[in-house]
Amino acid sequence: MASEHFQILDEKDEALAGIIETEHPKKRQPVVIFMNGFLDTLDSARKKQIAEMLQKDGFVTVRFDYTFGFGGGSGDVSNFTLSSQVQDAQRVIDYATRRGYVNPDKVIVFGHCFGGMAAILLSAFDERVKAVITLSTPYDFGDTRLTRMGNHEMARIQLKRYFHIYSETLGKEIRVDYKFFEDGLKKDMARAVRNLKQPVLIIHGRKDESIPLANAQEIYDRVAGPRELYVVETMEHHPTLKDAKEFYPVFRQFLKQHLKA
Repeated sequence: MASEHFQILDEKDEALAGIIETEHPKKRQPVVIFMNGFLDTLDSARKKQIAEMLQKDGFVTVRFDYTFGFGGGSGDVSNFTLSSQVQDAQRVIDYATRRGYVNPDKVIVFGHCFGGMAAILLSAFDERVKAVITLSTPYDFGDTRLTRMGNHEMARIQLKRYFHIYSETLGKEIRVDYKFFEDGLKKDMARAVRNLKQPVLIIHGRKDESIPLANAQEIYDRVAGPRELYVVETMEHHPTLKDAKEFYPVFRQFLKQHLKA
């Protein structure tokens, strides 16, 4: 096993932090880049387990914490937006594809929740991405537990220009600027999804109360290229180990079919 911790600075010297891992450092392999959800970090136990399964199957994996996200990023989390997620992912692809054991022609992005939205927005214009996998991902930015607010509550947040959300990871409330909403609501997901030419695998839990299953169906219906939808009957918003073991063979077969990986 070879692993490398890394940091990447942006133009303001704020850093994202990540880890790239492979079991075959002398062989060029496809790379799967994980894109976190809103409150998630690279140290998520489930993310680690999925990464280990991929490494055993001959993939390089990259897990990272956003510049303005949780975990190892140095920036203020209040500045977190979908746009900043996409920009960070571009930097990570730049970094990963310069490693000698990474095949730059086989880049896969795997996003959870808002990370899945960012993965779609990125892949719609970045031809380096050859396959997209989404997990519990919204099609409609406003149709999530975090953003599903009434007019009165949204007006209050708009007036204050910020809101607070409790982070179980940090054990406290954190402040997020209103620009998270402004940025997200401006994104044209319909256009991004239509522009996807890469194979797309959409994984969603039937019991997901944070992001309704209808979002997955919308993505599936609008993707122009090859796509698959896999519904995990028992899965809620965050997969359990049992859920991951159920969808991983579908994940693996999807990559084998479309990337010859």
